[in-house]
Amino acid sequence: MHRIRTLALLAASCCAAGAAQAQSATACPQLPVIANVQWTVQEGRDFVFCRAIEFDTQRQAFAVAIGRAATFKPRRGDRIGGQVRIDGHPTWWHAPRNDLTSAIVRETLLELASGDYAHIIVRADDPTQLARSLRQVEQLEFADVRLGGR
Repeated sequence: MHRIRTLALLAASCCAAGAAQAQSATACPQLPVIANVQWTVQEGRDFVFCRAIEFDTQRQAFAVAIGRAATFKPRRGDRIGGQVRIDGHPTWWHAPRNDLTSAIVRETLLELASGDYAHIIVRADDPTQLARSLRQVEQLEFADVRLGGR
């Protein structure tokens, strides 16, 4: 009985430590539990650039630029597919024209509850990578994301 209680307490303390660490990292959105990526973060004075790097390939699956001003201007003519929801925000994916790379690119812009903007960029080498990255992005949670000073 004591062994089970000890294991339960140990597991709870590990989870609490992980949760505390996750709670303090509010510069980037919360990744889905099933994500095969981790954030690398570059912070500036009025922006945060979060890159989701795949564990196995070290490839950037997607990126989120959070700033006080919108850095991406979505164009209706670049919309692709139907409306999607990211953390409750209705939005559309855009496929901007890009002759510089053979990568498949998708972008969108969210206005967050904090008043900041999240520009999300997905780049993939093939449709399978694109679909996997889009599924992960559409499960991001922005509830605790705040730029410094807010």
